[in-house]
Amino acid sequence: MNGPVQAINIVFDGPPAHDGGRFVEVETDDGRSMRIGQWLERADGRWVLRIENVQIPSPDVINRPDEAVHDDPEP
Repeated sequence: MNGPVQAINIVFDGPPAHDGGRFVEVETDDGRSMRIGQWLERADGRWVLRIENVQIPSPDVINRPDEAVHDDPEP
């Protein structure tokens, strides 16, 4: 599993919004599709792409309550 370090690009067919884009694929910077997780259906009917073994960023990066509470699509 060793290889060049690249970003992971999660591709949608439109911008974030209430009627936002749909998931298209996950790909590398050079455009190759990749499988990084497993699609799972939750009990509430929503689907998640579960990506395991990820280093979690520091709290200042993930502490964005306005985005979670108000569905603000802007980071």
